[in-house]
Amino acid sequence: ISADLLRAEELALMKTMRPGLIQLEIGVQSTNPQTIKAIRRTMDFEKLKGIVEQIHSFGNIHQHLDLIAGLPHESYGQFRISFNDLYAHRPDQLQLGFLKVLKGSGMREDAPGYGINWHERAPYEVLTTDWLSYGDVLLLKGVEHMVEVYYNSRQFARTISKIMERYASPFLFFKELADFYDREGLAGIGHARIARYEILRRFLSEEKGWELKEYEQCMVLDLYARENLKSRPAFAPDLSPYKEQLKIMTREYGRQVHVEVLERERRPVYVMFDYRTRDPLTGDAVMQILEEPE
Repeated sequence: ISADLLRAEELALMKTMRPGLIQLEIGVQSTNPQTIKAIRRTMDFEKLKGIVEQIHSFGNIHQHLDLIAGLPHESYGQFRISFNDLYAHRPDQLQLGFLKVLKGSGMREDAPGYGINWHERAPYEVLTTDWLSYGDVLLLKGVEHMVEVYYNSRQFARTISKIMERYASPFLFFKELADFYDREGLAGIGHARIARYEILRRFLSEEKGWELKEYEQCMVLDLYARENLKSRPAFAPDLSPYKEQLKIMTREYGRQVHVEVLERERRPVYVMFDYRTRDPLTGDAVMQILEEPE
């Protein structure tokens, strides 16, 4: 959909719809006006931003925002700007794609004028342009993979949100994490879900030198929001001091929930995950803060 073309009455109708009924794929492609003109599109980005924010405020629609690397006038630096522009709107997914120079397309006709080179075989993906080197393309491939794993999967939502409090540029975080994967020989390997958390912990500790406690608490929330784990991760807090309180809560709320204990200002905070009720957009179990049992 071209979100900037949505009218007020269409938005009003969308607001009334059942949560999760609609998913919008919004192909922004770039926030660079020169790029948009070169690919023969029209887009009022200021209007689009307002509509994306309005839809986000409804809380019932899954939004994907798409970017394309390798377009005319889109350098590595400009792509970083486009990425940060879209990330600021907290899409449910931020899709990073690479230009496909398809047979019979206007872009293939224009390609020589933009210095665009591409794979000779399908899917005819861009290799270089006058603005983007092959090295830049490889770097963006690494960023794309990190975004898929740590953002679009929605398995690290609270952790990534917490990390972003210390990053002025979201793009820089995913770039640094991709570099860490590459240096540590972790790229191109299929990692288990818990392993992804452990790698992120190593990045924050070894690469950034950050104290991990707050981030580990976010990781525990992210993990239990998806499922009631059969075995606790090594970085999860020890619940044995709260054994009696947790027994009381289990009797009260049943076994289809999990109660986690976090520490805030040296006091326990009891967080219940109810797997009988899930968020229709994210699939996460509904979370509730509980009072400490008497």
